[in-house]
Amino acid sequence: MIGNTSTRILVHALVLLLAAVQWASAFTPRVSAQGPQVLINGRIAIRFRTPNAGLTPEQRAAITAERIRNLVNQQVSVLSIYAKPDRRQARVLAGETLICIATAAEARASETSPLALASSWAANIRNLLSMPAIVLSNKQITVPLGETRKVAVGGAATGPITAKSDRSDVATAAPATDGRYILVTGQQVGSAVVTVEVERESESLIVTVKKYAGNVPGTAFAEVTGNPCPASLVSYAAMQAAQRSAVVEAGATIRVEGMEGADTPLDQRMTRQVRVRMSITGPGYIDRSGVCTVEVHNTAMPRDEAKYLFYSNYPERFTKYQELFAGKIVPDESARILYHHQNAMGKRARLVVELVNPRPVTAVYRVFRSVAAPIVDTILVGYIAGAGFLKHELSNASVIERVPPKSRLVLVSDVLAHMETASGILQVRQLAGEESYVRVAAIPPEPDYTAQVGSIGPAPEFFAPQLSEHVYGAPWKTLEAEYVVGQRWAFIPIGRHAITSHDAKRRLDGNYGVTYKIEVRVKNPTDQEKKVQVLFDPAAGIASGVFVIDGSFVSAKYAKPPHEISLATYRLKPGETRNVKILTLPLAGSNYPATLIVRAS
Repeated sequence: MIGNTSTRILVHALVLLLAAVQWASAFTPRVSAQGPQVLINGRIAIRFRTPNAGLTPEQRAAITAERIRNLVNQQVSVLSIYAKPDRRQARVLAGETLICIATAAEARASETSPLALASSWAANIRNLLSMPAIVLSNKQITVPLGETRKVAVGGAATGPITAKSDRSDVATAAPATDGRYILVTGQQVGSAVVTVEVERESESLIVTVKKYAGNVPGTAFAEVTGNPCPASLVSYAAMQAAQRSAVVEAGATIRVEGMEGADTPLDQRMTRQVRVRMSITGPGYIDRSGVCTVEVHNTAMPRDEAKYLFYSNYPERFTKYQELFAGKIVPDESARILYHHQNAMGKRARLVVELVNPRPVTAVYRVFRSVAAPIVDTILVGYIAGAGFLKHELSNASVIERVPPKSRLVLVSDVLAHMETASGILQVRQLAGEESYVRVAAIPPEPDYTAQVGSIGPAPEFFAPQLSEHVYGAPWKTLEAEYVVGQRWAFIPIGRHAITSHDAKRRLDGNYGVTYKIEVRVKNPTDQEKKVQVLFDPAAGIASGVFVIDGSFVSAKYAKPPHEISLATYRLKPGETRNVKILTLPLAGSNYPATLIVRAS
């Protein structure tokens, strides 16, 4: 009991001390009675429900309002207003001056205690008397260039609103005609201060006008091929189309946050809508996000036969940042690009493969691609690239890419640690436009967003590359063989007879990246069923191989001589003849030539 009494004495002393504090604003709060209610600045502070001492609720409200007005005129500090228990009731006081009483009956009508009711009334009075003349919903706002934003105007002052900007060339401001708010419009990038006035009181609003980092398109179109086109290419094509259709300010970047509808293959001649969620951000801009609906169409196109092989393997181990290969793309002629390079610089490097369109017209390309992420294992990285390419070639899967005039398209962008190898096989046919170029280079690894896969950037102003000499014609071979059970085995060389460069001065030993189309006629002239095998013999050393045998994908990893790897087995009935069709290509990083053997077991 003593503790509670001491606490009340200390609180009361503090209240009396703070009573000398003056009003923070020259604005005079409005206090009135409306029926049984006491209003302060148009808001209910107290509602009387019961009579007291012969006074009706309405009379109690009028007396209380008058007392509060007197406190306002005397500029008594709102901090001096508090609730004090008094037997079975409680009083609301300003220092020692009575404002009103919360009786037991009043408390019962409000379903609370007298002290709790008085405390709530005191808090209402303090808060409403302390209400600023002007309260803005925001003290500072960012307005997009050319757009308008609302700022609500509240507070105790309820008169007409005026608004004026100190930089009307940056932002204009005007009061609304249908409510208590102002409209701020961004005129140009910059900053301004808007002064809002109501009843001779003012408040400042800081306005910053910025551009959006870009604009997310509502729709876009992408084109692929394949029977079917795999989900990975559907996803890539949708992402590319969405990003290419976006408007991006200088220095801003696009991020794809997710996709819906690109997780399954797309059948030939079919169309699917893919929803691409994107965000565009950049320093000094307003972030922009949205969803672009991309219509991905799978166009039927004939299979593409490469006319040239661009062989980017010199040097195989690069020791400095340099251009590694440059070749000319001729319209309507398909070029296959095989790259296989190891980083021997002792530090990281970025390997890029890009199409460069230096001409003043848009170029359109059909691109097959299979890219292996950089790893230390030189054999495995070549195997991954070759396996992916063979599968895409089998399904005729590609993406149609469009490169604007005097621009470049990044097809590959891999960062290699020391002694890591990057490998890939691509095939490009230019469908429209003038002659252009493919370029392979090792560049610094800094996070240059213009070097990300699929990005479009400006072509060099004066692009005159030193064309590589490692360009080889007709990167495909058609072979036929025959095996008769009981006779000599069939030996089919892969990579043994080298193709030559376009000027006939160089040989591509191993024929890496060259497609082999092989047909083997197998006969069983005996009167018994025979088992016939197709085997891979890595004659030149450790090698991996990828094959499509009678439409089925088969692989051999890390084959090591003298061991042979079985690829397929057939059981031929007496007198049966079978034609076995095989598709393969020598893999970068492996040791070729190798041999396919067909024999009975």
